[in-house]
Amino acid sequence: MNSLVFIAMAIIVLYVGAMICAGKKIPESISQTVYVMPRTGQWVFTVVMMAVAFLLVPVLMEISAEYTQVLAFFMTGGLLGLGAAPLVVKEKNTFHYVCAAVCGIASQVLVGLNQPLCLLVWFLYIGYTLFAKDVSRNYFWAEVACMLSIFIYCLI
Repeated sequence: MNSLVFIAMAIIVLYVGAMICAGKKIPESISQTVYVMPRTGQWVFTVVMMAVAFLLVPVLMEISAEYTQVLAFFMTGGLLGLGAAPLVVKEKNTFHYVCAAVCGIASQVLVGLNQPLCLLVWFLYIGYTLFAKDVSRNYFWAEVACMLSIFIYCLI
């Protein structure tokens, strides 16, 4: 099962790394990368989000307590919706934000109920927020903290 997690990590890191290199700066959020792509290339974001969701859900189902497994499905549904949103609309909208919120909240509650120590990565985000001079990338670093806590939880 760890191999699924490592594959998901590789996919998201390669995608975000490529988008940072292409844009020559850290985006405001991971989702923002899709809206600055040409319309013909936006399917890559969808494939990345869906691949990560489908790779993580079996791991999360196996390692999570039975009463928290529904949160894994909410996280997956949010991530799938997030990935599908650019195929339907040309800019961020309510659907996009709702899917992002569902994914983020469900994932962190899942982690918190099963392995609360994995949430310690949020202290890195808090440190960034407190000490960074430019907080325009706040959402990006929050998304990174969210993903990092999920990946750590899956690997422990």
